[in-house]
Amino acid sequence: MKLKTKVKLTTGALLLFGITLLQAQPVQAKIIKNSFVITKQAIKTTNSKKQVNLTIPKNTPLQVAGVKTVSGRKYLYTDVERLSYHLRKPLLSAKSTSTITRWLPATTANFKEIKKPVYLDYFAAQSDGKRSLKKVKTETGNLWKDSRIPVDYASQTGTRIRVTTDGYFEYYENMPFVFNISPQPTASVKVQSATHPVSSGRTILNFKDDIAQLPFVKLSADHFQLTIQGTSAGTITVIPNEDNVQKVLTSWISRINKEDWYEPNSITIFHQ
Repeated sequence: MKLKTKVKLTTGALLLFGITLLQAQPVQAKIIKNSFVITKQAIKTTNSKKQVNLTIPKNTPLQVAGVKTVSGRKYLYTDVERLSYHLRKPLLSAKSTSTITRWLPATTANFKEIKKPVYLDYFAAQSDGKRSLKKVKTETGNLWKDSRIPVDYASQTGTRIRVTTDGYFEYYENMPFVFNISPQPTASVKVQSATHPVSSGRTILNFKDDIAQLPFVKLSADHFQLTIQGTSAGTITVIPNEDNVQKVLTSWISRINKEDWYEPNSITIFHQ
């Protein structure tokens, strides 16, 4: 009898210990920085400085900008600047503000893990922010019309396009190269579907409408297509010049209907 009692106590202790371990595991343990999730319910929050109220609707794809675990619970935040105009618009009312959200509980009630959306396959969406010595990756999906960023980019404007994390294709004219929050785009259309044929370097985007300033292909009355063709080419901008190097900016070249568009992909800063 004593032996049986001892066995029961040991089993109970193990069960209790197992439950404690289970409760201590972070929810959504696979969520890491730069991974993707989709909201399972509408999330009402603020930006990190608590200046602006934000609402992220249900079924909105997000990229995780940062994670932390506190007492076995995982939290994440996202960069609202990467989202479409109707979601980031509240940030534009604040003169100086943060574009990231407050820490959000990474629970199964709030988020579901997803793969990177295909419409983002035209750039290395998960490399932004990675560091290697003095070089910092800066791939954010912003494509600028031309072949390289100008040396005096800080005082210049250009034509920019991008696909937001939640799947809107945005077009900007006379857009400053240096900005914190994207303004209302010149034009915007929702991506209906996308494909990325293996090894082709192409991201093919499908829409119900087009943007007049860009070479959309009309397939039917409500089916338009735009292809972003990646290349193996890149360009370098040395600032201020080759004799006095302070920054080196590198970019990848993509083509849309034989026109060059570049995406800044890294910056290396040399301290003088």
